[in-house]
Amino acid sequence: MEPSGFRMGYAGMSDQGPVLQSEFEAGHTPPPRISDARPPHGAPHDIFFAAVKTTRMPMTVTDPHRPDNPIIFCNEAFTFMTGYTEDEIVGSNCRFLQGPETDREVIGQVAAAIAAREEVAVEVLNYRKNGSTFWNALFVSPVFDEEGKLLYYFGSQLDISRRREAEEALHEAQKMEAVGKLTGGIAHDFNNLLQVILGYVDILEARVDDGNKGARRAVEAIATAAARGATLTQQLLAFARKQELRDRLLNFNSLVTDFRPILDRTAGDVVLRRQLEENLWNCRIDPVQAEMALLNIIGNARDALDGQGCISLRTRNVILPDGDPQAASKLDPGEYVAVTVTDDGPGMDAAVIDKVFDPFFTTKEMGKGTGLGLAMVYGFMRQSGGLATARNGDDGGAIFTLYFPRATGAVAAKPTPALPRTNDGGRERVLMVEDQADVGELGREMLRDLGYDVVLANSGRAALDLLQNDASFRLLFTDILMPGMNGVALANAVRRDYPHTAVLLTTGFADAAIDEGARSYELIRKPYRRAELNEKIRAVLDKPGART
Repeated sequence: MEPSGFRMGYAGMSDQGPVLQSEFEAGHTPPPRISDARPPHGAPHDIFFAAVKTTRMPMTVTDPHRPDNPIIFCNEAFTFMTGYTEDEIVGSNCRFLQGPETDREVIGQVAAAIAAREEVAVEVLNYRKNGSTFWNALFVSPVFDEEGKLLYYFGSQLDISRRREAEEALHEAQKMEAVGKLTGGIAHDFNNLLQVILGYVDILEARVDDGNKGARRAVEAIATAAARGATLTQQLLAFARKQELRDRLLNFNSLVTDFRPILDRTAGDVVLRRQLEENLWNCRIDPVQAEMALLNIIGNARDALDGQGCISLRTRNVILPDGDPQAASKLDPGEYVAVTVTDDGPGMDAAVIDKVFDPFFTTKEMGKGTGLGLAMVYGFMRQSGGLATARNGDDGGAIFTLYFPRATGAVAAKPTPALPRTNDGGRERVLMVEDQADVGELGREMLRDLGYDVVLANSGRAALDLLQNDASFRLLFTDILMPGMNGVALANAVRRDYPHTAVLLTTGFADAAIDEGARSYELIRKPYRRAELNEKIRAVLDKPGART
């Protein structure tokens, strides 16, 4: 409802009293700011202006009869929200709040409504005087006099940045939950299928004659396709934050230094420069996943440069909030280790920046990218308690930053490599537990090929029954996800009742509760290769202090 003063033709105030609309349209001296107006006591609009001036909701009035429809009134709430003074606001068109990321289609809706003299309600990204952004719930309404003549446009505003952030967080959580359910549902069965394929590939590879080049090419092609499928599943798990993380305390500078040959190889012909802060704080992360995240970002930067240019890798200590508004809005204030990868390429389009971490989004040609690399990076960082951000540099190029929470404690010294030892004649006894018959048969075949004496059980209860009659097994090798007693419960029972038997777990599924229970045991994730399995078994059985 319009205030009665407006309906009566009120057009402004002067020190002498109201300025009538007819005087204004005749080109007489324009009225001063409404905020300076002193309407006669008891006038119908008196209460309205007093209320508008003191209300906490930001409000403006514009004059469509002046060139460019300028603001002629704003209240203190509007100046507080935008950071501008009243003198800077009055006389300007509302577009001074717009910026490079303001949606032009939304602005077009407002312009069309004003041209049609209609009400409009939109949500638009605006900019404060200090350059920061805020989401503005804007309602604009024309104000007419009793005869239907247009007097002003009245605008009310509301900073809804917190609500938008909450909605985005909820949307992200729902997306994570949906992808997590989808991925978790297929990961176990899919990885079991890949395990069978890759396992028999290894067995065939060992039996195909070197001279049979056609058969070897076929085996290699099968292995490559299956490995790509395994990587795809792992990337989905990472994005959905369903992967099992084996974090430890480390210094990221050491990780970069140890990983240098692989980083240089990933950069290819592009120059990779490092700028590592000397007294970098420690952080607690999964080093394997951190290396993969770094490789993904550097690989994307290399592709953006098309083989020519420079990539900079920098580590530094930061205390949030700092100059990155994305990090400040999504991370708690505190101390973080920031790892920044910058390239001197063309940068990213504004539309790309908003979607760069979305699953299956890619700007690469068909067949050259799954769109899961950066999604995996984002999922890993959130699961690690940190954040990945992407933006364009002021001088061009893309800037990706990984924020890891600072951790306290001393980094463990690198272990001295143990001398290789034999596997006791190759006849160590292994109790393998697997509820999937095809995966169990494959595992038994692989272990026998490796020289182990294998007994296969199809459930945790069956495994305990076997141990009651024969407890001479050196190793329990069990799947985690099984009907009835799961692998973690079985491992706990074996640790309690048969302490001489070492434990190695395996799974193609990820679940937070199961992963937490499995942390005290060695784990090999499906699908695993023959050599990887043997290496893991030897690490369990030959490590210092292993049960014998």
